[in-house]
Amino acid sequence: MRRAVLFLSKFVISLWTILVVSFLSLLIFNAPNVPNTAPFAEVSIKTNNGSTIHLPNRIFNCTETGQEFQCQANIQDRLLKLTLTKGSEYKYDLSNCRALYNNQPIDCSEKGQTYAPIIAKIYEITNPELTPQQLQAVRQKYWGINALKQFGELGLMWISTGLSLVAGLNAAFLAWFYPGKLSKAFASLVCGFGMYRFVWGLLGRVQFDVVTPYGFTPDSWSWVVDGGALIAGVGTLIATALVLWRRFHRFIRLPMSISSSVGIFNLCSFSLLWIFTYLPSLFGFTETLLQNRSVLMWVGTTISSTFAIVAAILFYLHTNQSIKKFLCLSSGIGAVALAINLFLFVLLGLGYAD
Repeated sequence: MRRAVLFLSKFVISLWTILVVSFLSLLIFNAPNVPNTAPFAEVSIKTNNGSTIHLPNRIFNCTETGQEFQCQANIQDRLLKLTLTKGSEYKYDLSNCRALYNNQPIDCSEKGQTYAPIIAKIYEITNPELTPQQLQAVRQKYWGINALKQFGELGLMWISTGLSLVAGLNAAFLAWFYPGKLSKAFASLVCGFGMYRFVWGLLGRVQFDVVTPYGFTPDSWSWVVDGGALIAGVGTLIATALVLWRRFHRFIRLPMSISSSVGIFNLCSFSLLWIFTYLPSLFGFTETLLQNRSVLMWVGTTISSTFAIVAAILFYLHTNQSIKKFLCLSSGIGAVALAINLFLFVLLGLGYAD
């Protein structure tokens, strides 16, 4: 049984790694990356049947003149040319889009703006001389960006949530069956990261008006927030690692247990907030979620507090079995939180979420 579970766990980890690498590669390769690739975030083609085909801005070659951006891309062996007027105060505040396809004028209209990773415009062209077969070929060629647009921001959040939950299950399984150095190091990192987030959030909520009478400027207080959070995080990491590797007197273990449990509480509450925000909509419970948000927050806090208390007790007892359970609990929660942070950083940084 143990061998079968380990084999299944390794298979799931391998599959998860492939899925994560593929997902991140798809996101990075199709990211707008304004202004490095183009001065606009996206161009789409509106077809006669009402469907939309999205074009990644990386396919456009752009040149900049005094007042305009001139961009062109090869679509089905013919040139699509866009001419855009720069903004007077912010040059990427584009206007007056003119489009030519195969040297024939076509409609070009602005369809909003997005963060990519700076504020950039979205454009739509209509009535290009393309047959349905050619349009389908364009869609297939740029399947990546069209798949991401079909998922939408909410769909990408669902995928991120699912991959994060699988990461947590894998980490918990590995910590249970391999409660060795690697699991202890990861658990220490998790507790330290959780404490860092907790202290940063606590100090970050302090208004500047409260600290300025004590001689702090906004910049110096920001240094205090970052430095205090880092010191608390590193201290918790080291303390957790010391207790996991060595046996200390119970009076020394008590504050270390509390410190570690605070980190776990923070990561657990963060993960549950993310899950309660995005996962119910997958099953059509969006209205129920909005109506009972305060209840869900209370439930999340209760669950997080329970896990934190259990973790503190297991850590304090410091028996072989309790440490094994602590590693399983902290690794599972920590892996979910770290994965969510990774996906959130990527989605925000690349302009897929705001």
